Amino acid sequence: MSPNVADVGKIPCVVVFTNRGRNRLWLEGGSQSWRIDASRASKYEYVVCVQNRNESWGEPSAPHKNAFLIGKIDRIVPSKECPDRQKIEFSRSAEISVPDMWDGNRNPVAYMTLGDFGIRTPQDFDNLRFTSVVTSLAISDEILPGASGDEYQAAEGAAETNDLRGGTVDTARALSIEEAKRGLARRFGVSESQIEIVIRA
Repeated sequence: MSPNVADVGKIPCVVVFTNRGRNRLWLEGGSQSWRIDASRASKYEYVVCVQNRNESWGEPSAPHKNAFLIGKIDRIVPSKECPDRQKIEFSRSAEISVPDMWDGNRNPVAYMTLGDFGIRTPQDFDNLRFTSVVTSLAISDEILPGASGDEYQAAEGAAETNDLRGGTVDTARALSIEEAKRGLARRFGVSESQIEIVIRA
């Protein structure tokens, strides 16, 4: 459903130039870690992710400088990777493909409009295929190692990190669906039956 405004193209959005690819953003439930004014960013409804392939640690999925994902901003929260920076969490997202959407600005955060990405009419917006971001996928703070990049300066990676069940886990070991559900239920204070895990090929 398109936004209830006359000119969709004028809707402002936060734009981030990120090393993270589509799957990592989905897994983390948002984009981090940014030096942004949280009060300002929280007034925006959408975030657009533009691919930065200068480094590969974030599993980039789109060509360099391509805008590849638009997310409906849910909230702005401190990043667990770097507490003095922010994470832009989104409740749903849609894939887009718009080339050459970064002008080389050293600041990896910009403020633009949906119209800059070719989304100018309610029909353009309705053509986007938004998918809900399942909360159960937001487990990366516990199991994914960080890496230095344009967004943040992380501590050098460790071989182990805290497991959702309270112990330690080798970050290279895959979790089973049951393990992931169990850990996520504990983290979010819900029953395992409330956890839905969606795997997209």
